Amino acid sequence: MAVDTQERSATPASTEDAITEQESRFQRYRIRTGMFAWMMHRLTGVGLVVYLIIHIWGLKSLSDPETFNALIAKYHSPIFKVGEFLLLVAVAYHAMNGLRIVLIDFLGWSPNQKKLFWTLGAVTAVIILVGGWPSIYALGEWLLGPGSMPTLFL
Repeated sequence: MAVDTQERSATPASTEDAITEQESRFQRYRIRTGMFAWMMHRLTGVGLVVYLIIHIWGLKSLSDPETFNALIAKYHSPIFKVGEFLLLVAVAYHAMNGLRIVLIDFLGWSPNQKKLFWTLGAVTAVIILVGGWPSIYALGEWLLGPGSMPTLFL
């Protein structure tokens, strides 16, 4: 056998041993920068696919003017402003993390992964703040009342 293994009993001797064994199993997986980036890339990818399906379903209303106007009226509700903002967050993160992956894979920037993650994270934050300001503004106006939000970029 190439690897020596220790024989373990099928059941732990006590519940305390079982808890310790369970804790040690989960302590192996500490979420570090690379694992966080990997998980968020997958989650945002799935979210974008779900959005795409909903978007295509909504496009079928283009054939009927009344249905289209009703759908557009719904899009001006606050819940859709939150959805727009989350869509921007997902697209910005997914795009910048995809760029990070390309830089690592094709340019060999492997030793600088953590620095690259945080640098592109800062770029993503700027994109989200500048691009998301209309959604944030509309939500603030709805929550706090008309005229309560500063008009920075509008």
